[in-house]
Amino acid sequence: MLRFMRFNIIPAFITSASIASLFASLPVIAELGEEALQPPDADFLEQVSEFEVTKQNWDSPENAAKFLEPDAQFIKQAESIGMTGENWDTPEYIASAMPHVYKFSHSWKLSKGDWVYDLNKADHQLDLEKVMIQDFDGPISAKDFLLNRMQNHNAVIIKDGMLVHEHYGNGMDEFSTHLDMSVSKSFTAMAAGIAAGDGKLDMNAPAIEYVPELEGTAFEDATVQEISDMRTAVVLAPGTEERYWDTRLSDAQGYYGQERTRDYPNGTMDFFPLITERQDYAMGEKYDYQDVNSELLGLIVNRATGRNFVEILEEDLLQKVGVAADSYFMSDNHGLGMGSTGMNMATKDLARVGLLFLNEGKNVKGEQVLPQKFVEDLWNGNEIVRSAWKKGKEVALAEGYYKDQFRLLEIDGERYLAMIGVNGQMCVMHKGTNSVIALNGAYPMAETPRFATMQFHQFVPSIVNALK
Repeated sequence: MLRFMRFNIIPAFITSASIASLFASLPVIAELGEEALQPPDADFLEQVSEFEVTKQNWDSPENAAKFLEPDAQFIKQAESIGMTGENWDTPEYIASAMPHVYKFSHSWKLSKGDWVYDLNKADHQLDLEKVMIQDFDGPISAKDFLLNRMQNHNAVIIKDGMLVHEHYGNGMDEFSTHLDMSVSKSFTAMAAGIAAGDGKLDMNAPAIEYVPELEGTAFEDATVQEISDMRTAVVLAPGTEERYWDTRLSDAQGYYGQERTRDYPNGTMDFFPLITERQDYAMGEKYDYQDVNSELLGLIVNRATGRNFVEILEEDLLQKVGVAADSYFMSDNHGLGMGSTGMNMATKDLARVGLLFLNEGKNVKGEQVLPQKFVEDLWNGNEIVRSAWKKGKEVALAEGYYKDQFRLLEIDGERYLAMIGVNGQMCVMHKGTNSVIALNGAYPMAETPRFATMQFHQFVPSIVNALK
């Protein structure tokens, strides 16, 4: 359990470096910076005293937040092969890094609960050597296609609630974490969905109501829903061929180690004000896949609920799903979770989460984990998100839409609800076969048409056809 103190203020991300200042300042130092320091607040001190927290004991084990620093020992081991926080995602090192990426940055540990959902094996197992996929040079087994052409590490396939296939490679087992890259975005949206279902977050409200610091930015007129659907179409700094996003965000977060954070003393909060321009579309009109929306969504959930959104994931999602292993969610050095790319979890646990979307948001106990409306809206979409999709580049991949950090792809008469990461991380739900396909891998190139085709026009349809 994340020991995270909750107060009726903007949530604090409590670390050894900032908690002392917490007693000197009511505003959150992690978000507002040292210039916001004020004299000790008597009401605040009285409030925390209800938790038996004082200036004298805030750093005791009972009150310290479970927030992890970069793993110095691992970083030293990685350096022995030339792998660093700055180069771990290069083709030479990405496969070696994937089970360990969170160790390069600050992170939150999301502890599994006492209950674990034991996935039983089906009597009939899916043999990937017998499932054939047609590629440019002829037929190839799904096993070879997945392992050798898609650079896959782990796969878990579930049908009718039963395990029909699992394999783990690259030194991992069913409990090993793997960086899930942009699959993390869907988790951030699930935290938002839970918050909205609890009545603590209004998705139709202007985002600026929760984050006043958006005044003067390109998000000033955006609603929370438009941010969640990536319909803000803001202008970002160009990335590189290898890192196609606005790398100022990665630098502010410490995604590639701590050296580059020096120019961003307030972490991710220093990045948002840099985004001041929008594309020539009305707000909400165009879908454009941009990481900053996911980061902002996580912050909005924090502000709306007074909780860290990763705590919501731990207590209100993962533990209720019955995950079998601890997860780790990367953050900036002030504790603001990397909403676009922070999740590191076991592939089998990712598949367990996927089952919620085949059961109206309920777990196997029948408990409503995700709001039913949230799940139904993902499957149904609406004309707004369908229209926005047609203006984005991904329409070349498939018909469909992007809603609440999920893709709904319509290919050859089939509908796939998908959480997708850039290097072969995915969790795909298919109602027709009542199946979940969870993959983790390390394809060494980002956003190539070849890889998108392999995923959704070759591998996934072949597996779904084999499950019919």
